[in-house]
Amino acid sequence: MDGEFILEQANRKIVANKPPAEVPFGQDIYNCLGRFVKNTKRNSRVLDVFQQAVGDEMAAHCRPDSVHSGVLKVNVKPGPYMFHLRNKTGEILKDLQASCPSANIREIRLSCSK
Repeated sequence: MDGEFILEQANRKIVANKPPAEVPFGQDIYNCLGRFVKNTKRNSRVLDVFQQAVGDEMAAHCRPDSVHSGVLKVNVKPGPYMFHLRNKTGEILKDLQASCPSANIREIRLSCSK
């Protein structure tokens, strides 16, 4: 039994002193970017659906700014564009939730842009 214990301890010491396996530098970059790209791919579909929901004419006067924690922030030119988009917010939200369930959008916030 003592012999096994000594071998076990020696094996642990050898494994602990073994240098970590080297990973190519490109692999580290690929892994890091993969985490960011996943969110970008998921949210890029939101932009397409938003543009289809508001139409080309309205899309020229408003711009989705960000998607964070289930909130889509949209910058809109003031005046009739803001009024029109505010009235369509519920419909747009339903379209986004149906077409992009992975984005988890629960709210659309409008802000004025110049």
